[in-house]
Amino acid sequence: MDKPQIQERTKKLLEKAEKPKEFKKGLQGLLKFYVDRAATKNYQRIIPDTGMFFGVPIPILRVIATEIGKFILKKPTEAKLLLETIWNEGSFEARQIAGKCLEKFGPKNPKVCLDFISSVLPDLDNWANCDNLAMRGVEPIVYQRPELVLPLSGKWIKDKNKWIRRFGVVSLRGYKRIQITDKVFGILDLVMENKDKDIKRAVSWILREITKKNPDEVAEFLMKWAKANPSKDAKWIIKDGMKKLRSNEKKEILKLIGE
Repeated sequence: MDKPQIQERTKKLLEKAEKPKEFKKGLQGLLKFYVDRAATKNYQRIIPDTGMFFGVPIPILRVIATEIGKFILKKPTEAKLLLETIWNEGSFEARQIAGKCLEKFGPKNPKVCLDFISSVLPDLDNWANCDNLAMRGVEPIVYQRPELVLPLSGKWIKDKNKWIRRFGVVSLRGYKRIQITDKVFGILDLVMENKDKDIKRAVSWILREITKKNPDEVAEFLMKWAKANPSKDAKWIIKDGMKKLRSNEKKEILKLIGE
């Protein structure tokens, strides 16, 4: 990977930031230049719902996103139009870039970031873009301003669209670094018996993640569920979500659910 070359090509592309049609065409040309057959096969294998994609390796997308992230940090008034242009290009890679370039922009411009994210959530159609947008766009805001995100997480997790529900779950990942609240567990209560595999996997993953900062609270939450005659789906989440707990707590939970 020729990082300096990618950076220079991206900077050249950003000269068209205020001209959506030209920028879109330039972005497509940039992505086509870096198509890789191995990346194409990988996307087809691990993200079956990818939709339209070029086949550009993720490390290259990170470099492009970093340059765009620097640009919108310097010119936040141009961020909304540029982010919409990138996202609306529609490819898997463009939407990966749109999410990744928010990582440093979001904490300094939370309203712009969250407004953009809320507007594009109905377009989500696979777990990779869903999780990328939540982790890069929302998680850094949670670290600093969790009160801005929590009400939105509660709204997202109730949505009819399963990818928005999953997004609502993954938006809670920021609690791996900060103290959790009862409201977070109240939100997770809503999906503990979800039957959809993509939601179940997200819930158990987030439980493992937030255990890092909140082991006692997660143990108490899972024991509560284990004592409540959980459904088959809830049992699966409990067993998979408890993996980062202490061994004695895992044994007690397994006993409670009859394992």
